[in-house]
Amino acid sequence: MLNRKSRGDRVRELSTSSLRDYGAAFVYLDYSGVIMRTASGTVAFDVADLLKSEEVSALKSLDLLLFAHTHWDHYKPKKTLELFSATGTHLVAEPLVAKDLEGKIPSDKLTSAVPGETYTIGGFKVSTVSGAHGVPINLYHVKRGELGIFHGGDSGYVSVKGLKTDIAFLPTGRNPAKSDHAFRMTLELKPRVVVAIHGLQAQKKEFQRKVIGGMPETIVMIPEPYSLRRAAVKKKAGR
Repeated sequence: MLNRKSRGDRVRELSTSSLRDYGAAFVYLDYSGVIMRTASGTVAFDVADLLKSEEVSALKSLDLLLFAHTHWDHYKPKKTLELFSATGTHLVAEPLVAKDLEGKIPSDKLTSAVPGETYTIGGFKVSTVSGAHGVPINLYHVKRGELGIFHGGDSGYVSVKGLKTDIAFLPTGRNPAKSDHAFRMTLELKPRVVVAIHGLQAQKKEFQRKVIGGMPETIVMIPEPYSLRRAAVKKKAGR
């Protein structure tokens, strides 16, 4: 794992990284935690307490912060309030998470996201999908402009047909998620790039083999925690 100084550097570099040849860059934090920057803005998912205070300070801007559900490896109240204080970002949260934040976050900065609904927030179109877990869980499709992003939390398989996606972050293990569940969702989403998250390395590798064998045009990424990666999701002229 990278040391704290280099972790802060990765977050800082994300804010200034050139997107010209790729279209997107992201820092994978661990579990389901992701911070992603595109030309349309910066969004983060399930950051839990995976960012230290110096890394929060290194985050230059944040347009949306989304939470799948209440479990500790996805949502931590204290860190959420710290991120809001530093960035003033808008929060989109599963209703139980939103209820926990009521009175702590201004109501105009907090959206309780009901599964099956679509919300427009600062130019972002956020569609909420009900996931499969032992507790209520939201999966998110986020779109602004041409780019579609999907985040699967740590859900088991649910149908995601019809969600036009360029980059998908999909859980590959740690029940109820499994590599074959992630592959089935990849088949439906048809992303240009899919990123394996929330699983053991062996589970991520198994998922990678399934995608390479069944969807050879889709790029599979298995990032190390706290690594900065660039994703080739930029649409080419004429497409």
